[in-house]
This record gives sequence, C-alpha cells and structure tokens, in this order.
Amino acid sequence: MTGTPLGRPSGTVRAYLALAIVAAFLAGHLAGAVWLLARGEVESGLALLGALALEAGTVTGFYFGARGADG
Repeated sequence: MTGTPLGRPSGTVRAYLALAIVAAFLAGHLAGAVWLLARGEVESGLALLGALALEAGTVTGFYFGARGADG
C-alpha cells in the first residue's frame, strides 16, 4: 500500500466526499421543491428549484474553473 486513503490516488477520497455532499444538498433541495409543488405552493417550489439551478451552476463553474487553472 502506498499510504494513500483507501488505496486510491491522491485527491480521490476528497472528490468522493465533495460529490456526496453536493448530491445530498441537491437532493434535499429537489425533495423540498417537489413537496412544496405537491402542496400547491407553486411560487415557493419554483423559487427553490431556481436556487437549486443556481447552486448546481455555481458548483459546476467552480469545479471546471479550478480544473482549468491546474492544467
């Protein structure tokens, strides 16, 4: 073993954790939006979906911006 976490290349476990955290956050927002829409609170549900899209775009932009700076 090379001393890396879980025998994976450097940074892989950190990436797994980041993906899990972001996925849980997005799933929670999506579930909340669906629940609000099902209750008939259309404006609140759409606002939450807008926040979901904004957060997903921000995370994606940061990821690809950081990757572009690396190489």
